[in-house]
Formats: sequence, C-alpha cells, structure tokens
Amino acid sequence: MVKTEIYADYNKETIALLESFRSPKSHTSEFKGIPMTLYGEVTRLLPMKDRRIRFRGKSKTGYIRPKSYVHKKFADTFAVYYDNDTILHLGRP
Repeated sequence: MVKTEIYADYNKETIALLESFRSPKSHTSEFKGIPMTLYGEVTRLLPMKDRRIRFRGKSKTGYIRPKSYVHKKFADTFAVYYDNDTILHLGRP
C-alpha cells in the first residue's frame, strides 16, 4: 500500500498552535479538542486532501444530540481525521 505524505509548512507560531491540539498516537484522529472559535483558521491551514472533520459537544437546551453525532451549529470542539494511508507532517521535509 502506497502512503500519501503531505507536508504543511508554516511559521513556528502556526505549527505550535496546531501541535497543541495534536492527538496522541493511540488515537485515530490527527488533531482533537480544537475549539469551534478556531474552526475557520484551522480548516484553512490543514490540507483538504483525505481530510474528515467530526464535531464534538454536549447536548444543549433545545438540542438533544444523537449519541455519536453533533451538528456543527451545536458543537463545542472538533477533531480532524486523515485517511489511514495519509501522513501529515507539519513543517518542511
């Protein structure tokens, strides 16, 4: 199986921001616990190829969420997943 390697080269501050939300190696997500206030910025920074976003949050007044799903409108945080054959590197090769 051929793996896809993606290099996202940014300045030190941007890489530090993304690294602060990096998931542990034991998780399938690349990044997790990212506040919705950073949604626009983070989704612009991370490559779209093979990327999936999952929204996370608790039920709110007037919104009782399904057990494994939260609508973007009611999310508190989000996680970013890449396909298993995709490797994302922050910085230069």
